[in-house]
Amino acid sequence: MGLFTKENCCLCGGKTGLFDKKCFSGKVCKDCTKKLSVWFDDFKGVDKAILEAQINIRETHREMAESYSFSKIFGEFGVILIDEENQKFIAFPDTSSGLFGSPRNVTSLDDVIDLGPDIIKFSEVKDFEIDITETTREEKRTVDGKQVSYDPPHILYMETFTLRMKLDHPYIKSIYIQLNNGAVQIKNIGRRIWTDPGRKLAAHLLGLPGLVKENMAAVYDNKTLLDAFMHTKYEMPDYSYGFKCTPQNWDDIRKYHYYLAMAREIQNIITGND
Repeated sequence: MGLFTKENCCLCGGKTGLFDKKCFSGKVCKDCTKKLSVWFDDFKGVDKAILEAQINIRETHREMAESYSFSKIFGEFGVILIDEENQKFIAFPDTSSGLFGSPRNVTSLDDVIDLGPDIIKFSEVKDFEIDITETTREEKRTVDGKQVSYDPPHILYMETFTLRMKLDHPYIKSIYIQLNNGAVQIKNIGRRIWTDPGRKLAAHLLGLPGLVKENMAAVYDNKTLLDAFMHTKYEMPDYSYGFKCTPQNWDDIRKYHYYLAMAREIQNIITGND
């Protein structure tokens, strides 16, 4: 057998390519791979029968999706659609663009069915994490032809909000959903400083331990994180999550809290925990 001997697809019998996936029963062609879940990647751990079962389940999900009411939709890059009444949701990792950058917006049930849905039960979510990934870049100025730091330094913080879930599902082990299409960029004059009021507010909003809540319920007991953040300017500390609040970065800090509020709202709906 030659090194580059071609195999037929173990599912449909069609031709396969050099880089096509391979399961226990043989290679799987690109057309058959497209029929599988976008969240599925464990080809080495399954055989032909398991892949055929998944394709059949997904065909059933296409039909079932038409009967559900996905009344809530979140996300701009990855997207999650939620049916609270039936305790189910559908998620896609990337709907921001298609071939050559053409839009692939998910705005209707037809769009969902076209992309191929996997219907996931709330009860199948065994672990839920909000991952805020931060990268930084220092902005400098030119003096005598050289790049020098400002005093204090100007730091650009870039924030990406991703939901990560581990599942007990027939063929999906885990999913991730990046909520924002492009990082939220916050320019901070000076390094992030965590003042005591800022730490306490962050502890409350993020559900971290160590916050004393006596005499604070009337101020911070709001339905959403955004309500808490926007309550009044006097209850907003000078530093929020370590960011210096200025007229120049106020809108960007609001975007930060917008995506954080979105992530927490999704978490609350699916897990029932604030």
